Amino acid sequence: MSTSKNNLLTRGQAICLVLDIVPTVDNRRKGNDIVDNSVFNVTYTEDQGPQHPFAMGKSIIEKNPFTYKTYPRTPPTSPTLYPSNTVASNKISDFSNNNNNNNSDDSDDSDSSTGDSIVYNLQSLLSITKSMFFKNAENKDLFDYAFYTTTDIYNNITKQLPRLPKFMNASKFGKLIKDKDFGERVSKRVEGKNIKGRMLYKLKDNAIGNLVESTSAFRTEINNDGSNWINVGYVRKSPGIESVATRQGLLEAMIMKLRNRCLCRYIFASTSSTSSSPILERDFLADNNTNSNNIKATGLAYCDGDTQAMIDFIGHSIKKIRLCVISYAGLSNNPSDVALLLKYEKYFSYVYFILTFVVSFIGAVK
Repeated sequence: MSTSKNNLLTRGQAICLVLDIVPTVDNRRKGNDIVDNSVFNVTYTEDQGPQHPFAMGKSIIEKNPFTYKTYPRTPPTSPTLYPSNTVASNKISDFSNNNNNNNSDDSDDSDSSTGDSIVYNLQSLLSITKSMFFKNAENKDLFDYAFYTTTDIYNNITKQLPRLPKFMNASKFGKLIKDKDFGERVSKRVEGKNIKGRMLYKLKDNAIGNLVESTSAFRTEINNDGSNWINVGYVRKSPGIESVATRQGLLEAMIMKLRNRCLCRYIFASTSSTSSSPILERDFLADNNTNSNNIKATGLAYCDGDTQAMIDFIGHSIKKIRLCVISYAGLSNNPSDVALLLKYEKYFSYVYFILTFVVSFIGAVK
């Protein structure tokens, strides 16, 4: 597939998409600094195109230049919005940062990734819609399966974008809803009238959070590969002196973050290990942990076991795995140890690191 120069992002823009931050001048500079000082770079493939960047090890990119393309490094400038692609030219403050202040070394504070304003454009509206409504869903506990008309979908999006009706009515919004994305409409008789709609999985309200375009694209990405993939979450808590109740609450909060945001079907936890400890050795002697505040992973809500259970699960999986963790330290602060895990577990393809205000995609080991 040929790549138009008009559609090619700059390196700074691509980094901002991968880091899930607004592509302002300052953020592009910060993003370039982050990537320059890491072992990863942003890249894209011809199949997906430059509008879908992801992060990969620099050495892998250099060894496969015909597969993994690079972005041009240019001076950062403010993004340009063209009238043909814009629903409203003025900025709309529909999102506020409802940040939690429950900070710990192992958990993130908020799913919000932007400031107080966002520009409505067709692509962002479609991305948000696709992040809430799906034709298929693997973890059905997180969804409501029902019949939705275009007006129903519009009203649900309006709950997230209260000012949307000022700039787009339901009829115009309906032109965004294509059969290829949401399935063909079917007729259903309701109160003596035939109405058209679609049978869809809608993400439950308590799992939606504050939707922005980058978060929507993230949810769409991790849910769009069909039955050959499975999202697996992993959380870790360092040894500490907090009470059992506090430790359990922190761990379960992280678990719910992965369950709701990453749509993880299985989640595993290391309830008392350091970020520098070898991943493959964690919880191997869990029964010998004599700390008074020690918690068994299986005693946590929505937790499927400890690190060794995760390793066993992934080792026997017939599906490809996306491993989702909270912060780099949530998995390991040793890149070599992460590489060893990826090499050991052949079914990993991507590792998703969920940071405070940041989602970054690391890995791509086939």
